[in-house]
Amino acid sequence: MSVNKYGISEYHHTTFKLRAASALTISLIGDLLDYIAAPIFDVPLVGDIFDVILTSLLFRITRSKVSTAINTLEFIPFVGDLIPTYTLSTVVWIMREWREVERRRQDTVIFK
Repeated sequence: MSVNKYGISEYHHTTFKLRAASALTISLIGDLLDYIAAPIFDVPLVGDIFDVILTSLLFRITRSKVSTAINTLEFIPFVGDLIPTYTLSTVVWIMREWREVERRRQDTVIFK
């Protein structure tokens, strides 16, 4: 079993891949629904409820305050409709986490 000096095992790396894949899938579907179902989500209350649910779901997966801040752009009229904010925030989170995971992997020490 390999554990780095921070006490993080390979399990963390595997769960990151799963979290990244699920967050990216959800954000792509959310942005796609934003474009396809635009007439439905243009109704203020319906669109805002969808945005709150999707933003909180992505926060639950990523635990990233930066991604959540980017996702709040969805609440700004016209800006949130033109920019794929969910996908953008998820890609930013994946890039930041990936750098952190790789940095941790470089500090790996093998215990027998």
